[in-house]
Amino acid sequence: MTSPSSKKTPPISPSAPPRPGLWEPLAQKAYRLRIILLGLPFLLAMVENGRHPLPLWALAYGIFHGQLPLSPLGRRLLMLPALVLYGAGFFMRLSATATLGARTVWRASFDDGDFHEEGLFGIVRHPIYLGSGLMILSLALVSSPQGAGLLIGIDIPLLILFAWLEERHLAVLHPEYNGYRKHIPALFPRGTFPISSLKAAITILRRGGGRALRSEAANAALLGGFLSFWITPDLRFFWGSAVLALAVAITAPTWETFFRGSP
Repeated sequence: MTSPSSKKTPPISPSAPPRPGLWEPLAQKAYRLRIILLGLPFLLAMVENGRHPLPLWALAYGIFHGQLPLSPLGRRLLMLPALVLYGAGFFMRLSATATLGARTVWRASFDDGDFHEEGLFGIVRHPIYLGSGLMILSLALVSSPQGAGLLIGIDIPLLILFAWLEERHLAVLHPEYNGYRKHIPALFPRGTFPISSLKAAITILRRGGGRALRSEAANAALLGGFLSFWITPDLRFFWGSAVLALAVAITAPTWETFFRGSP
């Protein structure tokens, strides 16, 4: 007979993994292919935009103002909300990528995932998906109704699905995640952004912005083209600015090290 003190307490498992259902392998594959699944509606939307070149903002202007000519200044003002939305979404993705690291952001599986509470992760649990959502809404505003329908109708539900899949596994890997989930909303911030969290997000971006920018090179190229198209509708400037922004983003770690010096 053994004394109570001699008994070994078995280790407590943090949480039981979700039971693999019939849909689980499909969910794993969808998550692994999420970049392709999110990019396909964008490509289809671009095709639709070529077939129906009247964007939503121009369509709204025509409804309210009829045949009145649109001045260059008026065009910029109507496109400004979309540009601001895209810039805000890009900043969120960039700062969150600098926090997590590019390898984690682009990982092929949600196994061995990690979570953070600093920076934008102190405001929402999924700042990368929120940033992506803002960028999708921005692109929808400058797309035709058909293209906007593809972007919002397919990409937004996919973002919510991928965020939910990540949460299921993070709750298994990290028992403390459930406490984090109770006081930090998933995608929609409560009230205004805390200034301290925004300052932390900018600090994180200053520390690891080069690698994050290279990781977000495709989105940086689109932002460069978008900015140029906002200034002038000449497509030559659009593609030139997009290529220039892509080159700057890809080489970002190199010129960042050059200007700051070796650590």
